[in-house]
Amino acid sequence: MKILMALMSLGIGGAETHVVELCKKLKSMGYEIFVVSNGGVYVKELEEAEIKHFKLPLHNKNLFNMCKAYFGLEKIIIKNKIKLVHAHARIPAFLCGLLKKKLGFRFVTTAHWIFKTSFLLNKLSNWGEKTLAVSDDIKKYLIDNYKLDEKNIKVTINGIDVNKFCCEIDYDDIVKEFELKDKKYLVYVSRLDNDRSLCAHKILEIAKDLYEFDKDLRIIIVGGGNDEINIKNKAEMINKSIGEKIIYLTGARVDINKFLALGKIFIGVSRAALEAMATKKAIILAGNEGYIGIFDESKLEKAIETNFCCRECEKVDSEKLLRDIKKLLSLDEKKLDELGNYCFDVVNKYYSVDRMANDALEIYEELRYEKKKWDVIISGYYGFNNNGDDMVLKSIVDNLKKSRPDIKIMVLSKKPLETSKIYGVDAVYRYNFFLINKYIKQAKLLISGGGSLIQDVTSTHSLKYYLWIINCAIKNNISVMLYANGIGPVLKKNNISHVKKILNRVDLITLRDKNSFEILKKIGVEKPVITVTADAVFGLNFDFNKRNVLEKFDIKKKFFVVSVRAWKHNGEHFEKNMAVLADFIFKKYDLIPVFVPMQPKKDFDITKKIIGLMKNREQIKFLGVNYFTGDLISLIAKAEFILAMRLHTIIYAIKTATPILGLIYDPKVKGIMDEINLSYYVDVKEINLTQLKNFVDKILKEKNKISQQIKIYNDELKIRARENNNLALKLLGKKMF
Repeated sequence: MKILMALMSLGIGGAETHVVELCKKLKSMGYEIFVVSNGGVYVKELEEAEIKHFKLPLHNKNLFNMCKAYFGLEKIIIKNKIKLVHAHARIPAFLCGLLKKKLGFRFVTTAHWIFKTSFLLNKLSNWGEKTLAVSDDIKKYLIDNYKLDEKNIKVTINGIDVNKFCCEIDYDDIVKEFELKDKKYLVYVSRLDNDRSLCAHKILEIAKDLYEFDKDLRIIIVGGGNDEINIKNKAEMINKSIGEKIIYLTGARVDINKFLALGKIFIGVSRAALEAMATKKAIILAGNEGYIGIFDESKLEKAIETNFCCRECEKVDSEKLLRDIKKLLSLDEKKLDELGNYCFDVVNKYYSVDRMANDALEIYEELRYEKKKWDVIISGYYGFNNNGDDMVLKSIVDNLKKSRPDIKIMVLSKKPLETSKIYGVDAVYRYNFFLINKYIKQAKLLISGGGSLIQDVTSTHSLKYYLWIINCAIKNNISVMLYANGIGPVLKKNNISHVKKILNRVDLITLRDKNSFEILKKIGVEKPVITVTADAVFGLNFDFNKRNVLEKFDIKKKFFVVSVRAWKHNGEHFEKNMAVLADFIFKKYDLIPVFVPMQPKKDFDITKKIIGLMKNREQIKFLGVNYFTGDLISLIAKAEFILAMRLHTIIYAIKTATPILGLIYDPKVKGIMDEINLSYYVDVKEINLTQLKNFVDKILKEKNKISQQIKIYNDELKIRARENNNLALKLLGKKMF
């Protein structure tokens, strides 16, 4: 999904920070984010996060600027194929609302504050198809003043990045910049505009009293605005009358987190207050809108209700402020720390960036998939650029679509945008558990697989993830199929129990090998129907003779393919032995090695290391990452044989009837070699170089015979693989209506 965020500017402010944090989080979750505004100090932070910013004059109601912004927005939306626009202020929302009628994108707004509601200004207000409100009282305001339908409003929060706003942040640079001494600092953060600076003036009124109460106390006022000069003049007069600098004005800053970390007590409201809470500071909620006072458990409900803005609370006055500051200064360190820790816990529980992003995504996805249900949700190791798993997904999707052209499919992926483009399916970020749970409720069938998902060799975390997905479907009465899975090893006692409990509740299990069937029996999985079929890739149609790959990769001699991966149990001299073997084959048979990393992230370094250890490197070919799967399969078809460690490289060789010398790192690799009755393999833990050389001699001597043997098994495996699709469609039929 391509999302355009539109706001007036990226100057310092709560709404602006909200947008920046939301954009960065959505970007990290795999969404493509663009931002348009009049610019400001936060543009740099967006660009560092690789988020594109466009500058347009969206900051005022000047007719010329609004016309320029209108046509600029139209150009951005069309050129970048934007499907959803999210506006964060009245002017951007008005212009985007006009463009929506013309361009047809989905449209969301966020209400960060209460606006004036005069007749003409109301005409400038457009709240989109769905609206996010940052507090309950703003939601009520929207309903009362704009007559918005309550079901189209969702209350969200100002999500705080607790890694950025934390008490451990280094603030030495601001100490040097402002020549701060080792004192207690009271920090106030706010825009210093005429309509927002009441609290700053109240702090100045009591500054002398505070100094008399505690000579070590200093006041830092962070912010800029049209009232800043008046506040500065007052502060200078106070400092002069005391004869010492006790009040510091910093102006507008983007490094607010450093001042918050430095401070002992914070005064302020809204997002700035939440950021201070994240740094474990005791805070006093006070601002132009009202006064709540020292924040503790008794004030939580009121603070949340007003989004920490104190709207409709008692007015701030000097006496209350002085009383509460003195009270905090009188507390011992332990009590002050308890207040600070409670503040942090509140932010962590209620105001995380993750929740803010999920709130927005829920609205986006409601619009994107309004009234749309999925026939199938597919869960697996997708979006990691692993060639084998990518082909598994392609096989599942292609066969389902061939059987049911109208089928609606959603895939859980690490890179949802990329997956959606490549496979022509809907996709969602695989770690967005909130949306996954929601979408599973709207589906008819969950397919888990293929691949080796049910195992704890990679990690228990990985196993728990896939079991959680399955369990979500079970809880929501959705049909569940394990599709051509490889099972195991499952080694830990608790994991075995968990697997048994959940898999005994699924509807159907198909397995790609007999060994997986035996593992399930041993675990105690016996209630669902279990069928041994074959890996999904065997069901993939592909004409590998059409591509002229030899010319494409400039291969002019006979060759063999090498595919290895880094593995924790590879023998001590694994890379050296592979290099010696490749040199042996080149010297004895004049075959050049073609090295192929199936998953570049994990295979690249070990492959380059082997190449570096070889003596004959002149004619070596290394495919790197610049190849298509179709090219790889065609290349394997033309090879004399393959030296393969990864399962799906071997499967490609079986599909092309190419002789195989297997490197066993996992039972699944041995399983597939045994399935086709080939015994040319060695365990990577104990590489026997002499045995490998003998295998090469035998394979090349009996190449045609081995190819014929593989072809017979391939024909059978193709039939069995397509049974996976037939069984999935049969199971889907039960949930059709």
